[in-house]
Amino acid sequence: MTSARHENNFDFLRLASALIIIISHAFALQIGYESMYRYDPMIYIGTTALASLFVISGYLISLSWIHQPDIKRFMWKRILRVFPGLIPVIIFTLFVVGPIATTFSLHDYFGALLSPGSLISLPFFYNGACIGLFDQNPVTFVNASLWTIPVEFGMYILVALLGVAGYLRKKWLILSLIAVNFLGWVVLYPDPSLSKIRFTLYFLIGAYLAIHHPDHRYHPVMACILGALLVMAASSPLYEFVALFAVPYIVLCVAHLRITPLNNFGEKGDFSYGMYIYAYPVQQAIVVLLGTALPLWFFCLLSISLTFPLAYLSWNLIEKRALALKQIEMGPGLFPWPEERLFFK
Repeated sequence: MTSARHENNFDFLRLASALIIIISHAFALQIGYESMYRYDPMIYIGTTALASLFVISGYLISLSWIHQPDIKRFMWKRILRVFPGLIPVIIFTLFVVGPIATTFSLHDYFGALLSPGSLISLPFFYNGACIGLFDQNPVTFVNASLWTIPVEFGMYILVALLGVAGYLRKKWLILSLIAVNFLGWVVLYPDPSLSKIRFTLYFLIGAYLAIHHPDHRYHPVMACILGALLVMAASSPLYEFVALFAVPYIVLCVAHLRITPLNNFGEKGDFSYGMYIYAYPVQQAIVVLLGTALPLWFFCLLSISLTFPLAYLSWNLIEKRALALKQIEMGPGLFPWPEERLFFK
């Protein structure tokens, strides 16, 4: 199977996952995380969508290295994909949403914003109380979606290091990393705040399948069976464990279905990243301005409607132009890789 753009459904899956995460966050931001019970279906829906994004990332990022094993080029591509879009959302949050939603006066808000304590917490800050931002909401996080950025980028670095060392194609090493990661997650599992380590598992599984089983055929019938197992395991601790097997298989099965509308889904642009990073502060601002009594369906619709124009502008004005710089001339840095071993061409 090839993974060339527009011969798969990864663009569709990324945007679908981002929209599902927005819906999951809408539910949580109205009632507060403390009011959600441990096995709430909305938690599973959101975490499964996030797991899907990590599977896709692990799969495609690993293929990117295999296709062009040049560490400078590889890291340049990763920087261009993450930071040009990330910096504007931080500016938007602090200088557009912040003055509208803060409980401080504008003078006090900007004074607090520019204080050393606030600056140290940027850009991955959680609690906005120091600048009066969302501190009266059921959830006080400013943009909790951004916690995945350093985790994701750390996995990019891991792929680059393994690639440079020549270990990325060592099956035993990737399987060992998965095993160690799994054991770490099991040990930390009782504490939900620490169990985020499981999302790096999905990245590693995606990478393993891309590198060591690039031609595997994913069967829709098996994907349906695994999906049924996920549903049966819902509302129980078994769900997270079943998902480790089911989510990667289902995601890659759907990604490789030959459905022309889905194959061409990303022709107008990839808005998933913008939707993912802009939605949380937009939703928090909605809670500040309109309260928590909105019907969930209307809150979701409003969240998506207000976020999409921002994602559209982010893609067309920033992300697309940044990505156009991926293949600029760079100095020597190519790590030789026999041509016959390349399966992504």
